[in-house]
Amino acid sequence: MRYGFCTGFAASMSGPIDHPLLDAIAAAGYDFVEFPLMQTAALSDAAFDTLLAHLSRLRLAADCTCNLFPPSLRLTGPTFDRDAVAAYLAHAFARLHRLGTRKVVFGSAGARNLPTGADPEAGYRRLATLTGELIVPLLERYDMLLAVEPIRHGESNFICTLADGMALVRRVNHPRVRLLADTIHMLCEHESPDELSRFSPSLLHVHVSEDGRALPAHRYSPALHSLLDRLRALRYDGTVSFETGPAAPADMAASLDLLKRTLQA
Repeated sequence: MRYGFCTGFAASMSGPIDHPLLDAIAAAGYDFVEFPLMQTAALSDAAFDTLLAHLSRLRLAADCTCNLFPPSLRLTGPTFDRDAVAAYLAHAFARLHRLGTRKVVFGSAGARNLPTGADPEAGYRRLATLTGELIVPLLERYDMLLAVEPIRHGESNFICTLADGMALVRRVNHPRVRLLADTIHMLCEHESPDELSRFSPSLLHVHVSEDGRALPAHRYSPALHSLLDRLRALRYDGTVSFETGPAAPADMAASLDLLKRTLQA
């Protein structure tokens, strides 16, 4: 199993990369950092080269990336621009290849949310076609995998539960397209640990945080403990990242130690 830390909520999803945060992630013992793709794709060439050099010095990998699309690049509704999406993806995936990224998380509620009154079936058709025609060829070219991320109501009006996410995975029907489980969204949607069992064959990546995006450094709430205990029982052995708000370096190390002891018990 490999353990990562997401930078998006801990620092920023846009603008310059928080390099001191990378130092803290490496010092705490994480295997990889998980950047928002919309952030690394927007960096200047010089800033991106600086980032690559910094990661190399830290010996910190970038196994996974989240936030595939920026909110400005609408995927559903009448303003969808296929050419703009294709150009963005070509640039973004070329950068992921240089970072050594293997797993791409497709959450991006701001980009995929349905317009008011839109038919969810039309949304599924659009995203399945987009994924199959524009994303899958890039996954094959660069030997990557896609994880569909359900995002809770309040942040998203489309694909909010594991079952919703699996509906898109099945429509795309490609071995490189699988499912992500995010504990904060599962907790807010009151999803049972049984849902992890139900979809475990398709589970590619996991995000961990307490409700409120708190980093669980010393103990878990009963609800989060139930989800993690089910992952342990399922012998989940994939990648897992904390996706939380800012945290003290000592808590980042403590949370990693607690998670390892929980999942590897």
